[in-house]
Amino acid sequence: MKHSSILILATAIVFNFQFSIVNSLSAQTTEPDAEYNLIRRTYKVNADGSMDIRIRKEIKLLRKGETFIEYNPAFESLTINESYTQRPDGTKVQTPQNAFINQLPSSCVDCGRYNGIREMAIVHTALEYNCIVVLDYTLHRNSGVLAERFNTSTDCPVKRYEITYPDGHKQVLTDIPQTLNDPYMPAKQGYDVEFQIGAIPQYTAESGIPEARKVVNGLKKEDAKASIAAIRDWVVDYVVLNPINPARVNYAITPAAQVFQQNCGTAIDKTGLLAAMLNEAGFKATIVNGSLSVFGDKPLEVEMTIDSKVYRLSATDKRALMDTDEALAAAEDKPVYIDRRLEWNPDTLVDGYFRITLPDEKEVFNINPAFLPPSRKSDVQATAAPQFIHYTMELPKGINLLGDEVDVEYTLPEVGSINIIVKQKKNRLLITRSLRLRKAVITQKDYNDFRRLMIDWNSFKELLFKAK
Repeated sequence: MKHSSILILATAIVFNFQFSIVNSLSAQTTEPDAEYNLIRRTYKVNADGSMDIRIRKEIKLLRKGETFIEYNPAFESLTINESYTQRPDGTKVQTPQNAFINQLPSSCVDCGRYNGIREMAIVHTALEYNCIVVLDYTLHRNSGVLAERFNTSTDCPVKRYEITYPDGHKQVLTDIPQTLNDPYMPAKQGYDVEFQIGAIPQYTAESGIPEARKVVNGLKKEDAKASIAAIRDWVVDYVVLNPINPARVNYAITPAAQVFQQNCGTAIDKTGLLAAMLNEAGFKATIVNGSLSVFGDKPLEVEMTIDSKVYRLSATDKRALMDTDEALAAAEDKPVYIDRRLEWNPDTLVDGYFRITLPDEKEVFNINPAFLPPSRKSDVQATAAPQFIHYTMELPKGINLLGDEVDVEYTLPEVGSINIIVKQKKNRLLITRSLRLRKAVITQKDYNDFRRLMIDWNSFKELLFKAK
């Protein structure tokens, strides 16, 4: 299935659905714990401007299952249309009433202004191997504002995915592979679906925040960039991030003073606080990306100019402070070069034997081969940035490398090439390691060759020596 992006401007409804299962998958296997027979989303706009979204999910389950649906009773109501388990013999077991638990989401416990939000927890019953759990519900939303975005891939394969949009047209996708198998999955496997209704607020920065003046003054440094980074780090570290969907609060931004006093907020709230604190410190900060902030790949950022250079900061992570040109250059697949001298600091074994373990360089691409099984049903996220490592080490007199010198060099045309050299010249140890991959995403067709490269790339990192 080719990747595609679908953008539809229409009326719709946001919901928050999580299907969690006790996952026995380890990274060594690609077999799913469950499979969706059907996912159906139907969006409807009512004459009074309210919106309904009806969701139906039929999942063949191999483990215990629960469903969590968040909603805000202030302007949303939830109706369960159907909830039952179909056993392998065809009999249906209705979900009992005591399996529906209306509770406060854990993310809202420590943030008082969100205590009105609710989470319907549904504990599915009569589960056994190859049973099918069916859940059909409608979320009615009294709001004229909605921004919906999702990817059709889930952590389980999907046989059939149906989407009926507010304008009445229908889309059907089939045989969508699962995603979250292991940490080396590419970010997306399915289709992006995006549509919006109404005007999402254009978030603007407050001119300052007197309530935080003492904190801001204590964070100021002599250097402007250091001051900005210190204020940003304080917001990231000390203001609790609430991960609720912005739709649950109708995309509202909380005043900076309230976020500061209550010490919690959504990513939107934290962005507003960061901008206000920077303005309190004397910087001219604005909020950029506007309504796109509700979508994860284009989050709100705070922007300012220092010495004619434009900087953008996130209120939720502490990346190195770079101007927009530096950030663009850093995103490119630039070669990784490491050239340094290692000190002789071995593990002492018995009878005059020693062991040196080469360091793990954080800049260097690496995948543990233990996480790459002999066969795989999904792509692998790699890197197209060439990797070059060169080490030298002065050995004590009388110390010799055990075994033959290492000289591994080959090319797999569709995947890449590798070169590893380990040799001793008198009292000097020379190590060269290089890896070139032709592409950043490895498909199933090239998986076996890629796995071979990764096994060799992780080899020859422990070296044994013997004293004469």
